[in-house]
Amino acid sequence: MDIYEKILALKKNGGEGVLITVVDKEGHGPAPVQTKMLYVSSREKEGTVGGGALEQAAEKAAKKVLKDKKGFLKKYLLDPDNRLIEGEETGMLCGGTTTLFFEYTGSGIPLYIFGAGHIGKALVYHLKHLSYYITMADSREETINEITGVQRRVTGQYSAILQGEEVREGSFFVIATHSHQLDHVVLKRIYEAGWKPAYIGVVASEKKIITMKEKLCEELGDEPDFSILYSPVGLDIGGTGPDEIALSIICELQALRYGKQGHKHLNPRL
Repeated sequence: MDIYEKILALKKNGGEGVLITVVDKEGHGPAPVQTKMLYVSSREKEGTVGGGALEQAAEKAAKKVLKDKKGFLKKYLLDPDNRLIEGEETGMLCGGTTTLFFEYTGSGIPLYIFGAGHIGKALVYHLKHLSYYITMADSREETINEITGVQRRVTGQYSAILQGEEVREGSFFVIATHSHQLDHVVLKRIYEAGWKPAYIGVVASEKKIITMKEKLCEELGDEPDFSILYSPVGLDIGGTGPDEIALSIICELQALRYGKQGHKHLNPRL
């Protein structure tokens, strides 16, 4: 599999990586211009930008790109005696410099929707033009098979949903199952799994979410991080229909996604 096939596979499967390209070279260097490497993790790479200390430095920079989701240019010094050129030292003795371009590549923000009912369907419909990688999960196989427009569909018991899967840190979760009891099962599953999401939205009334939080504290033996829990879910834009609720949730997702931290997320409509 070449690098571009690997990138396509990452996008299809909800992964992310960093494409590193040699865009300039002065003097001697370990790799010619246009040489590429795809970095996914320290255990998963494709190609090379020359190996050795330069590649180690490139991998360190790639980890920052994966964290920030932003690429950049960076010049590396291959001659420790040349103090007239700005750049990061590598300790290499080739002479000259190598400039690398780091480009983030991903499939969109991972969004997990639990519940393929009216609100779940409405969410998928209105999210179709936004850059999310959507996984729809439901315990009812016949119901989830009716869903189109998502990248993944997952069925199974909510108490063990996504068992054994690696869920990317900073993912978004929306819980809208067909019963409050199952909503709590999913919420507990997320907190127990230690996935470190950026957002957990629960479709519930203010009274119901208070009860769910109290029960969760009792079950887990400690107070979870409720700063990422948004419930009643969605910005208060008015309306009680599935499409209106879905739009209010999407507004909240977008506000959080673009750093609008001052938004008011409590919605008393339910």
